[in-house]
Amino acid sequence: MKRKTTLFLLACMACYLCFSQKCVDIDTKQVVSYLNKEIKPTLDLKLDRDDGFLAIKRQRQDLHLKDVSYKMSRFSRTWKYSFNNVRRVDSNFFYDSKLNLFALDVKFESDDSEIKGLCPGCVKAFRDSRAPDINWTSVQILRMYLKPKVYDNSISFFITDIKFIGDFQANGLGSIMGSLISKSLNELKTELKKVFENGQTQRLFNNALNPLLRSKRISSVRSVSLGSKSLRTCR
Repeated sequence: MKRKTTLFLLACMACYLCFSQKCVDIDTKQVVSYLNKEIKPTLDLKLDRDDGFLAIKRQRQDLHLKDVSYKMSRFSRTWKYSFNNVRRVDSNFFYDSKLNLFALDVKFESDDSEIKGLCPGCVKAFRDSRAPDINWTSVQILRMYLKPKVYDNSISFFITDIKFIGDFQANGLGSIMGSLISKSLNELKTELKKVFENGQTQRLFNNALNPLLRSKRISSVRSVSLGSKSLRTCR
């Protein structure tokens, strides 16, 4: 009798856990569609040393992008590189099935060199010309990989990685150009991660996805994960 009672209690606990952990799968295509409908039209991004920002739903957040420095030798002048008025012209959310992550492609356009080189210690007449500029040619896309997370009993995202898509050219930099681009990308990654992970951005994504969650009768989210073709929420 005691054994039967124990088994009954275990079964009841299993049923309770099953109910409390009820999960719902949402097709990743639906999630992407909602993000492109609710976030994309109001998303703006500018890469610039003095006026960089990310804006979503008309809420601007400044990007504090530091200069990247390079010194060819202990006796040479230090060159400084920074983003220069690189402005978003288009963007698109999609699901990367190979990496099992959502992604945001931001396409840019610029009338000048995208990464500006300066030589602060040079004679004034040569400060701008001494350090060669870096041009972002062909397609100019910044790709951000996004992973879902639980935020305020709902869903938001954080950046796992970013990368430049396109070619870079500069006269006179040779093998050091790759290092400068890598440093610039790391600086941008650090700053974008900060902005994405603060409460303001988290709430913006959260609010954008709430209508989708309500349509699936999801009122509270305690865990979220990505499968091969779906986003799974559990309460």
